[in-house]
Amino acid sequence: METLIEHAVWLIDAFEAEENYAELESFAHLQQVLDEQCYRIPDLEDDHREHDEDEDDDHPGDSPSPGWEPLRTFTSSEDETSHEQATDEPAQPDEDGPEHDRVGLKEPEEISSGSIQNPHDVDATHRRKGGESYCGYKANVAETCDAENPFRLITTVRVDTNNTADGDLLAEDVQELPEETGLTDLLVDGGYMHKEVEACCGDHGITQHFTGLTGQPPPAEKLSLAEAEWDEHQMVACPAGHEPFEQRYMPESGRISGRMDKEFCEGCPHKETCFVKEKEEFYSYGFYERKLALAHRRKRLDDPAEKEFLNLRAGAESLVNEVYHQDGEKTRFTGTIKVKNASIAKAIGTNLKRASRFLESEAKQEHSAG
Repeated sequence: METLIEHAVWLIDAFEAEENYAELESFAHLQQVLDEQCYRIPDLEDDHREHDEDEDDDHPGDSPSPGWEPLRTFTSSEDETSHEQATDEPAQPDEDGPEHDRVGLKEPEEISSGSIQNPHDVDATHRRKGGESYCGYKANVAETCDAENPFRLITTVRVDTNNTADGDLLAEDVQELPEETGLTDLLVDGGYMHKEVEACCGDHGITQHFTGLTGQPPPAEKLSLAEAEWDEHQMVACPAGHEPFEQRYMPESGRISGRMDKEFCEGCPHKETCFVKEKEEFYSYGFYERKLALAHRRKRLDDPAEKEFLNLRAGAESLVNEVYHQDGEKTRFTGTIKVKNASIAKAIGTNLKRASRFLESEAKQEHSAG
């Protein structure tokens, strides 16, 4: 890799001024790889090569390619530059001092997941999930799941690079699905928690149902915010049944705060586990509305009726398998647009198969009844 990078730098330096080469897509890809995965060492750019400016017979790239063994350059924990020899022989100093690389490789954690993975498919990105590495794209698929429907239909397919957050994909769909399908309830997993989605769902009267929630739950010994009675951002009654004597909600930040009378809190049986904090003249609480929403969602997950309702999402995995995995997990196409169009075509085909199976079943039942 180090040797390839050294030669790639030489190619860029030798041909970047020549339009016939610099305008090639492959040349741009090479430059992108260097920009994303390497760094230059500017004070050693001059390789002291002799070149006769009056020589008319020179051609692009006539200067010799690098003939040295490259060094791996990295920054130590003490912020000192160290050098690791690529061969067993020590580097030979030149007239101006020790020999150094003109380019260094970035450490893996310094390279963006959106960096180019393959010049054959420059849109594909990298991500890790469940300890596994993946390169390519992500598809977000929604389908109807009402228990009264005779069969399910795929209503939307959203495709993007696989380092795109699930919530970002869903944010685009919740603006369209209510008008197109009359959507009222959305069943998703915790990975789809997203502020923009929540705001849009609130505007369209859509209730989100999560099969699980991300983040650490509060300690079991602490009272949940959901144990109090709320009217949107106003506390109607604390877990012990008392109302704050002062409350405040700041819409611009989403901050909720309030003060409780000391005479109620001092003798309260929930004092040690409650979310209020003791002050000199009162007890108070303060948090952001998102924390309250999470508390309500966690409480709803314990509701048997909610658990039964969430079972409707059990078909999500089989949906992905039906649309994508029957012909292999890897797409046959490259580029976001082609992968997206292929995914839409698969969804249309899946809907037609489902409708066909339903119509055949109906015809058989009519024939049997006849």
